[in-house]
Amino acid sequence: MVKPIVTAVLLIILFAEKPKVHSDFHFGTFPANREAENMMNDEKARLLMVAQHVGWSAEKLAKELKDQKLVATELVKMLDDMEDSGLLRRGDYDSKPAMVVIREREFDRLKDSLNRTTQEFTKVVEDNWKQIEDFAASLEGSKHLPRERVLYEVAVSGILLGGLVDAFWEDATMMLNPPRRGRSNRYYAWLIESNPQGALRLKREIRESSGYRIVTIGNTLAEEKLNPDDLRGKASVYDEAEARRYRTFISVFCRDKLLPYFKSRRNDYLKLGSVLQAGTHIAAAEFFAWYYFTVANGVVDNLAASKRISPPENLYTYAILAPR
Repeated sequence: MVKPIVTAVLLIILFAEKPKVHSDFHFGTFPANREAENMMNDEKARLLMVAQHVGWSAEKLAKELKDQKLVATELVKMLDDMEDSGLLRRGDYDSKPAMVVIREREFDRLKDSLNRTTQEFTKVVEDNWKQIEDFAASLEGSKHLPRERVLYEVAVSGILLGGLVDAFWEDATMMLNPPRRGRSNRYYAWLIESNPQGALRLKREIRESSGYRIVTIGNTLAEEKLNPDDLRGKASVYDEAEARRYRTFISVFCRDKLLPYFKSRRNDYLKLGSVLQAGTHIAAAEFFAWYYFTVANGVVDNLAASKRISPPENLYTYAILAPR
């Protein structure tokens, strides 16, 4: 039998509030952005961003944490770099993260909704799976590859993290084109407290090569830059006619079969964002972007668990001719 005093200690540990400012936050972006990830991999950067979220200055952060490694002048320089990168918004009297910041207690309040949406949307995808299967089977540019790999590329990269995102942007009632950051980057960003699962594990990256879009999808970023000739015979490569058919199928499928699920629940998502402290200075579209990508990760897990798709050990790479 557990003694009362031991029980009390366990309860205190279980329900203890985390410090107002600490570095156990996980950073994510969509689309993937290497520069931002490199910046936020620095523990000091995460501490500073959380401090800005709760209204602490760089000087207060250095003083409160009593850490000799946190030099106020260095932190002020980091603030300048964050602002230049578009991750921080500075006003006349204070500054705030230009991203969604979600504390653990806030995530707990969103958990039931996230789980429900993930299960419901998984069913929507599965109810239309035959169309996805038939389309993937018709692709000549990936006939030499395992069926479950091609389905992963089409369903995860092409549809969930590709065509449906484009449909959201075109519809413009829930998720807009990502905010501009720095001189040329556009991406959504977020910091999630003590929960790597909530920070978007999947990374999708696109670059141009020889008139093709080289797409990587998986749990890491590519270390080498491959061109279409490197990929032929080893990966999916879709040339002109097939590339047009690929884009058309995904665009129509996402608009007609998947987007309506979210459109019919738009008001619910707007209300959910209001529970966040960050909701006072972050646009609703930025909250929904994080919410959707978290759901999409869960749908991918469900599809993998049911053996409909085969996730990569690290990443898959494929090429599709860019529109002219």
